[in-house]
Amino acid sequence: MTRPLVLLSLALLGLLLGSAHAQSPDARVIRADLTVSDDGTTVATSTGTGTLLLWNADTWDLIRRHTANGSLVFGFDFTPDGRYVAFGTKNGRLGVLEVATGRVVLDLQDRDGSVSATRFGPDDRLFAAGQGRSLTSYNWRTGEALQRYDLGRATLPDGRPLVVEDFEVLPEQGWLFIARFDQQARLMDITTGDVVRTWRNKRRPRDGGRNVKDVAVGTDGRTGFFAGVGGDVIAVDLVTGARLDSVRAHPDFVSDLELSADGDLLAANDLDGNTTLIAPRTRSIVQRTAQDGSFQSGRLLFAVAFRPGTDEIITGGIRMPIVVWDARTGERRRTIASLP
Repeated sequence: MTRPLVLLSLALLGLLLGSAHAQSPDARVIRADLTVSDDGTTVATSTGTGTLLLWNADTWDLIRRHTANGSLVFGFDFTPDGRYVAFGTKNGRLGVLEVATGRVVLDLQDRDGSVSATRFGPDDRLFAAGQGRSLTSYNWRTGEALQRYDLGRATLPDGRPLVVEDFEVLPEQGWLFIARFDQQARLMDITTGDVVRTWRNKRRPRDGGRNVKDVAVGTDGRTGFFAGVGGDVIAVDLVTGARLDSVRAHPDFVSDLELSADGDLLAANDLDGNTTLIAPRTRSIVQRTAQDGSFQSGRLLFAVAFRPGTDEIITGGIRMPIVVWDARTGERRRTIASLP
């Protein structure tokens, strides 16, 4: 497939993924998200049939299954104590589930389009974003809407909806670091909603747009990373706005970024089935894991998560199994080949 055709295909990826999920009976299919609780005990994944699955991270026994009214679920985040998990749905709902009981403690209609990302913040805040021009914060215990952050236009010039792909909450700095499908990573003030600064993804004339798919923040709270179309993982100084340098993780596309809890590794997935492990302080590639995946085959590696307190990373994607890897050696430790 030529580069222009790959990029055109990526521009339509959200539509294609929605269709694939709706049609696939395969429970191994997960939609662009996989999250591990901060204590490393619980893993959240989702299926192509719209079910949130919670797993024991040691044994991979299924703890909990939740179906969100038949809609696809994604955008997971755990509370710091691991007792609750937030999720969004393709039809615009925002939910919080109690892990131990399966009780739904929050169920809101957040927007007309999808809720693609959620993050817990301080003071019982829950942030949610997806299609449209805003990111919203709620008190997740009461359901009260607290603040709406204006992200500008809601659609691309051709009418396609703009989507917040992911974001990070930096409570000590008072910032939101946001990846959006408008070629920009942006830093916003949590209190005022003002845009502090923006960075545009690199682009070359032959490639067209370079949309931003994901962001991550170093343990220093100052170094930010973003990536997406183009395959570069770009490091920036969040305080000064300076671009630091970049790492080429893939020729065309990075689908997910994840930083380890100790800050020693940054994982970048690509659509060819590789997970590139980067030393975030030196911005050098230290390891790669590889699977059989490609856009052409429809086997897309989308999700990666480090398991805190261990040397494990976990990956999954569309029509791909969940795999547990040794982050030090790149060796495959376990494949979850058949999910209930």
